[in-house]
Amino acid sequence: MSNLSPIQELLVAAAWADGQLAEKEAVFLRRVLANGCVSVSQIEACLSAPTVEFGDVLGRLSVGAAGEDVMREVLSMLQSDGALHSKEQDLISRLAQHLEFTPEKVEKIRRELSN
Repeated sequence: MSNLSPIQELLVAAAWADGQLAEKEAVFLRRVLANGCVSVSQIEACLSAPTVEFGDVLGRLSVGAAGEDVMREVLSMLQSDGALHSKEQDLISRLAQHLEFTPEKVEKIRRELSN
């Protein structure tokens, strides 16, 4: 996965957080990776099996001012299948902690996405 940016890797890890890839998550991930100029073969590899661990990516993630955009993308993808599983909620909490977001800030972003 060395050709992916840390944010792309984060999205791949998030998509597989609950151990499966829902169809809507796969569609979301395929679109984001294709827009990021990732090769078709690499996209298919990311969609066929987990290729990176969330904790490993989080350690390399430095987003600064783009933190809200990253959280928005992760939440959008994870909510795309209509359900947030407990492992996905844990992942959101870990990302929020890494980004130094309060629970209120995460909830605000979640509400914005629901509108």
